[in-house]
Amino acid sequence: MTSFFCPQCWEEIPESALDCPHCRYDLSSYERLSYEEKLILALRHPLRGNRMMAIRLLGELKSHTALALFESILKTEEDFYVVREVIYSLTKIGNERGKRIIQALRRHPSSLVRIVAAEVSAGQGR
Repeated sequence: MTSFFCPQCWEEIPESALDCPHCRYDLSSYERLSYEEKLILALRHPLRGNRMMAIRLLGELKSHTALALFESILKTEEDFYVVREVIYSLTKIGNERGKRIIQALRRHPSSLVRIVAAEVSAGQGR
């Protein structure tokens, strides 16, 4: 069975809903958002795979808008695979702010995160 989620509050909603019954978000307004804006919203999706795909695609788009959100994710995210996807996306965006974020991750509490950050800083990552 397919689940549908409100792109604003990420509560499960009926497929036929026009407005979110939880937060009252007008679901038709979602259609008017740009692709990048939809991906930004998907960074809060309850399914990890969907969040990771949004992170990856924002990196492919070289989204500077996503940088602050990536920083926020890195402060709270405990899932190594999500953090790694953010690091890879930061390398694709490739600006100075992204490089500084990656450099800071070389001091991350997780040795796995430190290793990936060091590898991409040295040009060996993805």
